[in-house]
Amino acid sequence: MRYRDLVQFEAIETIIQLRDADRQDAAQHLVETYVISDRMAEQLIDLVIPQLQFETPKDNKGVLVVGNYGTGKSHLMSVISALAEYPDAIKALKHADVAEKAGAIAGKFKVLRVEIGGVTGSLRDILLAELETALESWGTPFKFPPADQITNNKNTLIEAVAVFREKYPDHGILLVVDELLDYLRTREQRALILDLGFLRELGEVAAQTPFRFLGGVQETLFDNPRFSFVAEQLRRVRDRFEQVRIAREDIAFVVSHRLLKKNNQQRAQIREHLRPFTPLYKQMAERLDEFVELFPIHPSYIETFERVYIAEKREVLKTFSLAMRGLLDSDVPNDQPGLISYDDYWSSITENPSLRSLEGVTQVIEKSALLEGRIQNAYTRPNLL
Repeated sequence: MRYRDLVQFEAIETIIQLRDADRQDAAQHLVETYVISDRMAEQLIDLVIPQLQFETPKDNKGVLVVGNYGTGKSHLMSVISALAEYPDAIKALKHADVAEKAGAIAGKFKVLRVEIGGVTGSLRDILLAELETALESWGTPFKFPPADQITNNKNTLIEAVAVFREKYPDHGILLVVDELLDYLRTREQRALILDLGFLRELGEVAAQTPFRFLGGVQETLFDNPRFSFVAEQLRRVRDRFEQVRIAREDIAFVVSHRLLKKNNQQRAQIREHLRPFTPLYKQMAERLDEFVELFPIHPSYIETFERVYIAEKREVLKTFSLAMRGLLDSDVPNDQPGLISYDDYWSSITENPSLRSLEGVTQVIEKSALLEGRIQNAYTRPNLL
């Protein structure tokens, strides 16, 4: 019995760009391929959709999606923006409860998607320039005055939305920005304070107009020690934003329901294969259902992966895809569980030149190689008589 007999493998190796959803056909595909865990469904139903909708005014805020590289952050943001822009996209959702609630935002926005690259301009200048271009393309031109000629940005944003609503009275504007944290990390203290002030204003405008902001960050912005020197500014921003976190359970759900999907017969075969080993592994006995769903990925691999601090772009789903691709045509061993555990990631570290150059990593690799050599020389040679 081979591994490919036990799983319906679908590799997840493509890097999704937020701007892909600018094309309706691509956006439709992104919605169709996004699997939603019950935990993520709760966040979408209880947090994201209520904050984005504008038909029932409330104290609306901006929304930040928090998820590291390769966890599906850009995919999630693309799905949310696709639902907001294209009314038919809701039909492709695979979670009935989310689809029902998403009717409150479906097709009710003009969407501007922005990916900030290696630039030096202020957050205000970058986003308002993009917004000016978008407003022009929508047939509702508006020019934002220079920053030194106004007392705040909220009033001009409200004016811009009012001009937009003259042509689109039933629509709102959704501004979606990915890789926001990468940009903010490059900013000096004074510039960062101004950027955070503008970010706060984007969140505040949501309470007064049908203008919504959705941002993507690799790790939480508000509790980040790298920004401790602007803690007061971050506190004020936090008051105007809600956070959606992509958690371990959401990643595990993608692994079990898309990357390594299984039917009932395959689950039964896996359970039968693993059951003889449960007396030997307490964790497996207690979490057998989880081991079956994630097979052949060890559940602890996902948990441990989060703590691999040396590899910021560690792309968990891509790593699992590559490991599984190399195993598909192998036979499942009869004398062991045959799981891919977190020690499998060691080869990815040793074979990656960019990781080898990081401080401390080279020394660990060298010492590990030395120990491996001594073990092989000491224990694998025939005994000398």
